[in-house]
This record gives sequence, structure tokens and C-alpha cells, in this order.
Amino acid sequence: MKKITSIIGCLLLFTFAIGLIIAESRAIRNFIFYKSGFTPKEIFSLNDNINSVAPEGAFEKRVELFKQIDDLAKRSVKGSGFSSNIYSLVKIRLDRALAEIPKTQVAKGKVKVWYIYNMGIIAKTSEVTVAFDLAGTYVYADMPDFAKYIDILMITHFDGDHFDLPVVREALKDGATVIIPGDTMSFRGQEFGRDPNGVDAVSLIKKRNSISSDHLISLSPHEPTIVKGVEITAYPAIHIHDPEEEGSFVNPPLNCYYVDLSGFKIVHAGDAESVNDRADLANKTVDLFTFHSTTIDPRTNESLMKLVPNAKTIFPLHVLELGHGSVIVDKSQLWYMNYQSILDNYANGYYKSPSGKARFMPMIWGEGILL
Repeated sequence: MKKITSIIGCLLLFTFAIGLIIAESRAIRNFIFYKSGFTPKEIFSLNDNINSVAPEGAFEKRVELFKQIDDLAKRSVKGSGFSSNIYSLVKIRLDRALAEIPKTQVAKGKVKVWYIYNMGIIAKTSEVTVAFDLAGTYVYADMPDFAKYIDILMITHFDGDHFDLPVVREALKDGATVIIPGDTMSFRGQEFGRDPNGVDAVSLIKKRNSISSDHLISLSPHEPTIVKGVEITAYPAIHIHDPEEEGSFVNPPLNCYYVDLSGFKIVHAGDAESVNDRADLANKTVDLFTFHSTTIDPRTNESLMKLVPNAKTIFPLHVLELGHGSVIVDKSQLWYMNYQSILDNYANGYYKSPSGKARFMPMIWGEGILL
């Protein structure tokens, strides 16, 4: 009996060791994923379809792609979450971007922008690479590796789908400057909230997460600040909230960022519902505007468009954020956020507004566009 127990123990130990090796080795994981046949062929076929139509391609063809992705998400629903199929597509898409970004050379005067996940984007010029809200290790284990190739990471707020500690640690380790909201705040329940009697955000985040780096900073609001040659202005903003949970709502510290990236102007609003009136973004040049396109209160989209009426291109983001669970593909639910939820507010490649001047570009994980 002891001999059998010993053999079983050895087998379990061996299995555990093999599991660790596989978990720690990207090469082995990728071999199993891409070469074993375990990943359904339809996932690779859909990825090929995505690659066949550029982000600036015909709007009708793009809409068809969005419908295919929405359909995959619906078919991947498993209880309150999702099966591996939709995560497999995320992996294929982000593996491609992770390989492409460090190799890409951008001509002077141009910027290439990649959509990573949720509200996360990376923008690269000939001189510098910046990222916003780079997060999602819970859907893509190699997410921190993107941080190896950036100079600045701007985080709009501290929700887990925008602030990802492994990503932040990797960015700081590799010398990037990480910018967070600079409010005084406290930690209540499971959320950070603005608190005039609290602690400044940088000190609290450092203390809670044992971070000692001087490269984790905040910016004085409304004041243009040069960071590694990039002019950045942080504007305090109000977070989108759930009207069905007024009693539990915490007003979290949140920044909207206006960034001058070698002459290319980006506004990243994170999950903002509104921005401080002193922002005066209506009188600024905005080449790219990214915001959380929401069905929670459609008036939010309209108010943000009035705030930034002169945007040349819009990335409506926070789509298919899998961490929110299967409610995101159910139109009857408050947190409905598939591609169709975005398309309902837009038409013919432009934002539905009287002027219709802003080019509307929903992006798919891992896609990059030269602007």
C-alpha cells in the first residue's frame, strides 16, 4: 500500500512539475496552442478574416467582422462567463501585436496606434511610445510584456480593467514613467474613492503594492507637463456609474488625458462620464479621441462628443470586456457592451451627429493603424 501511495505521489509531483514548466514557458504554451489542434479551426479562420480587412477598410466589411466576433462571444458563453474560444481569439490577436510593436519603425511626423484590450491602446512615434490603460492579464497572460516596449504608461483610474498591477510593475522595472490620478483618496470596500481626508494617490498605491519606484507619479491637474518629451495634461473627470446601484457608488479618482505626441493630439477619456469644465477641449485640436462607448446612459456618449466636438477620429472602446461576464452580450442587461451596442450609435463610418465629421473606427484586439 505504501509503495502504491509513493508511486501516486511521484506521479502527482511529476504532473505538477510538467504543469509548471508549461505555464512558465511561452514557447511550449504557444506550441500547444498553435500546433496541437486543440484550438478550433474556426478561431484561426476568423482571425484570417480580421487580417483581411484593415481598420480603415470599407465600413460594411468591418461591420460584418464585428458581427462575426459578437457571434463568437455569444456562442462562447458558459454560465456567467465564457469558454476558452473567445479567449483564444484574444490570444491570437495580441500575440500578433506583441510581436509587431517592437519591430515597427514609424516615420517622423507619423504615429501608429494599436488597440490592445478594453480601453488599452499603445501609440508609437519615431521618438517615443506611450500607452493608456494597458490592462488585462486575466484574459492574456503575456499582457505585462507590452510594458517592455513603452516609455510612458497613463492610467485613467484604478479599476482592475484599467489598472493592472503586473503591467505597472513591468513598466516601472523597464524604466517607463507611470502616471496615475493625483487625488487624495481612501480605499473603501473594494474600491478607491476620492476623499479630502485621505492619502494622496501615489503614496497610497505605493504603500498598498510595495512599490518604491520614483517613476510612479501624478500630474498637477490642468497644467501641461512635459514627460520624456511628451506634453501631457491631466483633467479630473467623473466616472460612469451604475444608476441601479446609487447607494454603493464611490466617486473614484479618474483622469482624462490630453496628450501632444510629436504634434499628434490624443484625448483618452477612460471611463469618464464628464470632464472638469476647465478642460476646454472644444477649442483644442484632437486627432484621436478614445472613450468608453456606453449603453448604461447613452447621454454620456453625446456629452463627451460635445466636450470634444472637433475630433478627427474616434475609437469607441470598452467593448467585449470579458471580465465583466456574459452580461456583456445580453442586450437586456445594463452592462451590454458588444460591437452591436457600439454600432447602434453610429452610421456609415461616422458618429451619428448633425455634423457627422468624426471618422468612427471601432477597433479589434491587436489591430494597428498608421495615422
